[in-house]
Amino acid sequence: MNLPIALALLDSSGRIVTGNDAMQVTAGQTWRPGMRPNAMVVGDDAAMLSRAVADVLAGGEPHTLRLALAERPDEVRDINVIPVPPGFGAAALIAMRDIREQMRLEAQVAAVTRLQAVGQLAGGVAHDFNNLLTAILGHAEQLLDRFPDPGPENDAVAEILHNGQRGANLVGQLLAFARQQPQRRQLLCVRELAQGLRPLLVKLLGPAIELDIAAPPGQFFVRADPGQLEQVIVNLAVNARDAMEGNGRLVITIADISRRDVTALGHGMMPAIDFVALDITDTGIGIAPEIAAKIFEPFFTTKPLGQGTGLGLSTVYGIMKQSDGYIFAKPGPGGRGTTFSLYLPGRPRPSRIASQRVAASPKPEPVAAGRRVLLVEDEPSVRAVFARGLERQGCVVTTAGDAMVALSILREGQTFDVLVSDVMMPGIDGVELAFEAARMWPKMGIVLMSGYAELPRHREADARGIRFLAKPFALTELVSAIVTAKPLGS
Repeated sequence: MNLPIALALLDSSGRIVTGNDAMQVTAGQTWRPGMRPNAMVVGDDAAMLSRAVADVLAGGEPHTLRLALAERPDEVRDINVIPVPPGFGAAALIAMRDIREQMRLEAQVAAVTRLQAVGQLAGGVAHDFNNLLTAILGHAEQLLDRFPDPGPENDAVAEILHNGQRGANLVGQLLAFARQQPQRRQLLCVRELAQGLRPLLVKLLGPAIELDIAAPPGQFFVRADPGQLEQVIVNLAVNARDAMEGNGRLVITIADISRRDVTALGHGMMPAIDFVALDITDTGIGIAPEIAAKIFEPFFTTKPLGQGTGLGLSTVYGIMKQSDGYIFAKPGPGGRGTTFSLYLPGRPRPSRIASQRVAASPKPEPVAAGRRVLLVEDEPSVRAVFARGLERQGCVVTTAGDAMVALSILREGQTFDVLVSDVMMPGIDGVELAFEAARMWPKMGIVLMSGYAELPRHREADARGIRFLAKPFALTELVSAIVTAKPLGS
């Protein structure tokens, strides 16, 4: 019997009569005719298999067990014990199926599911925390205006601003992990982006770490946020530097992966499409097997207390997922160090693409005095700090705690130059409010702000030309947005 599944026939006493070649290879040295099946599995599982065989021989239903083999204790097999009808020269049949690949895929799916659940929680917490930070930073900015001269009061407020911004950066990393960070995607060449980062990476890695970027020409581009992709590379490079303790070699390799070669990568969750692969390999201490499944979880870190937030790799994971990509970690060549393999969907090389970012020309300070603003924000502290700040800039501000109140104000006939609204509010959200307000007052400018924006709604509004501000932001950013706000669809 040359079947790919390991099979063996049992007599009425429960001993093996014969088996196919696959069974002999699977069972290994323990295999021989006349033996009892329980000898093929580890001691802890032997009694379970014996009971299943006895039950089937007594006329019971088939059994399916997942047991470890005596020859390979670290491997498990699905073992089926099945009754055989009379007249076939045997009383029962044992079939073994190799499920290592299935279990590997199950583990990957379980890890992704766990990370998605943590991401949803992180996104919700980040949204609420961003509102708190917005109020804190706004009040601190206004206090700084009161104490502009050097002194104890100025120093204290400046420290509040500094630490508040640190908190904002942490929340930004949480949002990246939760895949709710605002993105500005564009078609770009990963090779050019990585080469452009070389001077920064050399400084970050230090003189004792050799940097090698292997990026031969390719045919695929990717659609991603260049700033976030740079953040991914920098985060992984800094992690590699720490793992190498400042001495070693970091290799960044970029290559095209055609759709016909995706299956050979061994990652069953990846679709058969073209990819751009980016491998980042270090010569550090590597990742211990017992923590390999946790490295992308937020706040997990192996660094000493006070030396790491545990958000570096979770941020990388979130950005890759939000960019429709994949990331995997494995031991480096020869089992030394670690290789992080990143895959982003490949797109055809465009006929023309800007090779350099155009530097923005200096703009004069925005002047908002006299502008009539309808401010819609459900968080009272945020609403108060924005209203007070805009009024100090000379704006005429009318506030509303939710979209229904704002629509009532608009229906009463009051006119405004700009609508400024939060996105996430009870009842009607800010995007729907913007669309409805634009129908009533088509010449009114629109600005939306959010701790995070649900991607479908964000893209829908973005396509209509609505300006988005990600909380927390400085009052000057809000004033600038108000001054430059345009009517919907203009």
